[in-house]
Amino acid sequence: MRFFFVMAFIPAFILCGCAGNDRPPVLKASGEVTVGGKPVDGALVVFHPQGKERERDVKPFAKTDDQGKFNLSTYAQDDGAPEGDYAITIVWNKPGGPEPKMSFTGEGGPKAGPDRLNGRFGTPSATPLKKTVKKGDANEFKFELK
Repeated sequence: MRFFFVMAFIPAFILCGCAGNDRPPVLKASGEVTVGGKPVDGALVVFHPQGKERERDVKPFAKTDDQGKFNLSTYAQDDGAPEGDYAITIVWNKPGGPEPKMSFTGEGGPKAGPDRLNGRFGTPSATPLKKTVKKGDANEFKFELK
């Protein structure tokens, strides 16, 4: 019986030892989004890694709460973001349709309605929003949009 118990857990130990070895470590990162000084509730915030060597990296993302605050998620909820430079997209859809789908790849899904920000911050190559996540920094980002 002991043999079967040990054999049942060997695959789990192997997977635990191998999983995540190629993942860059993440740092806690959070922020706030406001428009005209008022909090933005329900905006999708995505941090797009910059640099040719990082273009296939996962994209940390978050959804703002009713106070406009967010905590970035990369591999698990609210775990943060890898160190590096990012272009930030923010899309704030009007209510009226299904919720945007969010995944740990940072890809969105069907839009709930038109973007209240008129797409000004919705494209990684065109967004003026740039930030750097750094070890030793607070990594708290404020986006005051107009």
